[in-house]
Amino acid sequence: MPHIGKVASRIFALPEYERAQFYLFHSAVRYLMKAKDSLYAQIPEGDPSETIPATQNTMPSGEIVTSEPIMMESKIVVQWDDIRNCNLDALAEQADNAAEQGLSIIMPRLFEMVGRTSVAAGTATDMAGAPLTFESYLAAFSKIELRFENNGEPIMPQLVVHPKTAEMLASLPPWTAEQQKIWDAMIEGKRKEYFASRRHRKLS
Repeated sequence: MPHIGKVASRIFALPEYERAQFYLFHSAVRYLMKAKDSLYAQIPEGDPSETIPATQNTMPSGEIVTSEPIMMESKIVVQWDDIRNCNLDALAEQADNAAEQGLSIIMPRLFEMVGRTSVAAGTATDMAGAPLTFESYLAAFSKIELRFENNGEPIMPQLVVHPKTAEMLASLPPWTAEQQKIWDAMIEGKRKEYFASRRHRKLS
């Protein structure tokens, strides 16, 4: 957060205008980032804070996964001619560039953090370069904890994958009757585990 209004006084300085300009630009960048990346748009926003602590997640194994806050900086170049001419297209271009810079910092860090957490939780699957098959998809999905509706319907998680992985998933052949049976058995096992754990929590 820039120290708007806290700099040395200048003749004809209008800090309230500077603050309004900053919030306008900042809001434009935030909404552009959401429009450019649908996954980023789903990340909940926290309240503004002067300090951002590191986050820690303790895995069932006892391992602690720590994520430090990241510093984000955007380079904004404003030309005097654009200011004098009230060139809003130039301002929009700067906001667009800032949004791209922000996503280039946040999204790789997000995937890195998810990767570390998955490995620590034991839900990661290393394909080691092998092709994606029904068996490998089943093995990876079997590691995911599923939740279910009261009627027993599984609440399927949203998959976020690399575009090439999405292409491979789409190109998989239709499941055979035997593969569907194996999949249904895996889901049934998770259903029993889920409702058994709910009964255990109610009794305790």
